[in-house]
Amino acid sequence: MDVAVIGGSVAGLQAALTLGRARRRVVVFDDGRARNRAASHVHNFLGAEQPAPDELLAVGRRQLATYDVAVRDVRVDDVEVVDDGFVAGGDHVRAVVLATGLRDELPDVPGVADGWGQSVVACPHCHGWEVRDQPLVQLGMRGAPERSVARAVLLSRWSDDVTLCTDGDELTAAQRDQLDRAGVAVRTERVEEVRAGSVALRGAELPARRVFVVVRQHQQSDLAERLGCQVTDGAVVTDEGGRTTMPGIYAVGTTASPALLAIGAAGHASTAAVAVHADLLELDLSSRR
Repeated sequence: MDVAVIGGSVAGLQAALTLGRARRRVVVFDDGRARNRAASHVHNFLGAEQPAPDELLAVGRRQLATYDVAVRDVRVDDVEVVDDGFVAGGDHVRAVVLATGLRDELPDVPGVADGWGQSVVACPHCHGWEVRDQPLVQLGMRGAPERSVARAVLLSRWSDDVTLCTDGDELTAAQRDQLDRAGVAVRTERVEEVRAGSVALRGAELPARRVFVVVRQHQQSDLAERLGCQVTDGAVVTDEGGRTTMPGIYAVGTTASPALLAIGAAGHASTAAVAVHADLLELDLSSRR
């Protein structure tokens, strides 16, 4: 095998597709736990008419069948570095592409986990259009109100009925002024529960067509760190071609750039796959000298 792709969501499958079309032999390892699996649909993805996450990935897998790409439904937690490459999942490969992605740490508020991906979401650019001009609530992140304020202001472009629930956190005068200028209402009571269609505050209940939350993001796997790759602020450090600080190891999608939307993760992976192919080609030609 030429390349092992570890992670088979949008970024991993796109990397495999680009490499397969470059006539590289690829193996994809995937445990089926895509980050967006709780969502009903994938939005804002050009050419895909709001498929369910598993439907989009199923189409991607079918596309790979044309090429020399194997997909194995197993999780890989360890990669061995050997003299002439790597061993991943029992396969000897020349390069490794990490597409393990992120996991979301949800706010510790009753009802958030139960509604995650349905009545509770995170990204306005992914889900805002579907609930435009309806009552929206931005749930504050305890201890980090600046992030919640910025998100509530962003939401004001989708609806004139946006409320920021600070969940007990106090705001600065400057933050309140910014929210006021954006037309965002503020409630400072503690949030008792998030429900489908509303948010229960201490002594009150707010209608909410959708509740938006700010999540803390973590790498799904510590494989990059264990391989010696530099990880900074929760992201695997790469150059513009997805190359990590360790030779032969690449990182794509949100593994390297956590802020990417799904389509951005796919584009990032395609660019990195081109770099993988070029690097392998250079090694091939060097060996013929």
